[in-house]
Amino acid sequence: MVRPFKLRSHPPADQAGFLLPLSLAAAFVLLLSSLSLSAAALQAQQLHGAERTRQQARDQLASAAHGLAAKLQGPYRCLLSIPSDQWATTAHLDACPSGLDLQQLLGSGEASKPVLLRQWQPDGTGNGGELWLQLGEKGIQKRFGLNLVPGQGLREVG
Repeated sequence: MVRPFKLRSHPPADQAGFLLPLSLAAAFVLLLSSLSLSAAALQAQQLHGAERTRQQARDQLASAAHGLAAKLQGPYRCLLSIPSDQWATTAHLDACPSGLDLQQLLGSGEASKPVLLRQWQPDGTGNGGELWLQLGEKGIQKRFGLNLVPGQGLREVG
C-alpha cells in the first residue's frame, strides 16, 4: 500500500522567514555591484574624454606652430630675427613687403578657441628661435623651437 505524502501547511518554526531576507540581501549585493561597475565605467569614459580634449588642444597648437613656422619662412621672413614684442614698431616693418597683416600672423585657429602667439624669441642666428603659443585666453600653452636649418625644423620644447 502506498502512503500519501503528508503535506505541511506551515514550515517548521526554526525555518520561518528564511528565504525573504536571503533574497533581499542577494538583490542588494547585485545592486551595489552593478552601481559600482557603472560608476567605474562613467569615470573611465570621462577620463578618456578629458585626455582626448587635451590631445586635440596639443594638436591644434602644433598645427598652428607649423603654420606660423611656414609664414616666418615665407612672406614674414623679415620678422624672423626680431622678437615679437618689437614687431609692432614701424621701423621693423619697413624691411617687410607691403600689405603684411600682423593680426593674421598673431592669431589663428577657430573663432571659439583661437591660437595666440604669446611670444617669438629669435635665437640670434637668424635661422630660428622659440615660439610660445596659447590656446585661447586661458587655454594650455606650449613652446616650440624652430630651426630653419634643413632637417631640424620644428620641435616641442615645453
